[in-house]
Amino acid sequence: MPPKSVVVLLIDRLGAAWVGPYGNSWLDTPNFNRLATRSVLFESAIASTADLSEVYRGLWTGRHVLEPKPADALSVPAMAAKKGSPILLTDDESVAKHELANDFAEIHFQRPGRIEINAPQVERTDLFGFFDAACELVSASERPNLVWLHARGMSGPWDAPLELREQFADEDDPVPPPFVAPPEKMLEAGFDPDELLGFTQAYAGQVALADVGLGLLMESLDSHSLADETLFIVTSPRGYPLGEHQRVGPCDNALYGELLHVPLLIQFPGGQSRMTRNQQIVQPHRALDILRHDDDAKFMEQIVNPRPEPQSAFAVGDRQRAIRTPAWFLREKQVEGEPVHELFAKPDDRFEANEISSRCGDVVELLAAELDRFAAAAEEGKAPESPPLAEVLYDTWR
Repeated sequence: MPPKSVVVLLIDRLGAAWVGPYGNSWLDTPNFNRLATRSVLFESAIASTADLSEVYRGLWTGRHVLEPKPADALSVPAMAAKKGSPILLTDDESVAKHELANDFAEIHFQRPGRIEINAPQVERTDLFGFFDAACELVSASERPNLVWLHARGMSGPWDAPLELREQFADEDDPVPPPFVAPPEKMLEAGFDPDELLGFTQAYAGQVALADVGLGLLMESLDSHSLADETLFIVTSPRGYPLGEHQRVGPCDNALYGELLHVPLLIQFPGGQSRMTRNQQIVQPHRALDILRHDDDAKFMEQIVNPRPEPQSAFAVGDRQRAIRTPAWFLREKQVEGEPVHELFAKPDDRFEANEISSRCGDVVELLAAELDRFAAAAEEGKAPESPPLAEVLYDTWR
């Protein structure tokens, strides 16, 4: 049954590793857990870039950041406008002013205030205010054929009440610091681990706050007259590094898993395919391409019975590229005009801690060739579909 209503929620800078359904047992996210029991969860959703404008160009056109957009291609909101009045709500000005945002019938920009201290209660935080507005918008829409919600999330102020971050401090830990501006710094050798711990606790507090907001939105959707006919999608444009590779925050947007691995959960109408875990490697712009087509049944079949051949994901950034296959993750960066490679074994090395390019030169060559092939196809305007991978690139038994 095609959905009569679609609600898409993006929480910026939310990494997959920080929510319970993706294995985080340190931070309780009961509403993400509840959503996972009602959804198809993509284990390995990989962002194609950290550039928010390019992320949205991909999400709204169904194309990779390297692919040109055909002049006659309709965006997601333009397709929705043929059937109704698509609505965009965001507290990020760059999203509200994106060139493709003009295809929405309504744009609600929630202008952020100046926040310098932590809120005394959850209800007075910046992020709670966004979710409150989102719930009101959803409830007031009698037939919301497409409601797109973009929250700044962890790229906005970290103003959650201090007790939300203090709950993650052990008895012997320093008291978490009361900062509000999202941290951004390169960690030097011998950095203070207590400082990084404070950043981590504060981020966890913001994720806990986002989980509260998600719960409010789910309640609003459940009480809507179209609850059983609504497609609900939750994801994030990009993650937030917290010291995994000596980086805290955006810094140089180095293409590692903590930046690229994002949550992606799709709740289909009527409880279809609930509690399904899709282990294929996907990219959100391809998964959300369902919104540009009428035949969601075909996409449902692809999710429940994914294609048998191994998949790969490609990401690009400033003088860097990356590729993820079932067995490997390769990051390529340009240093003085020459490519330098870092290789990590997957899925065992979840946080890319052990660099092994010097021991697997043949794998590096194959993956670098895949990157070149994909980029060349995209530049020529061809659909850069992945041909069958060499066995060494997907055989996790090696």
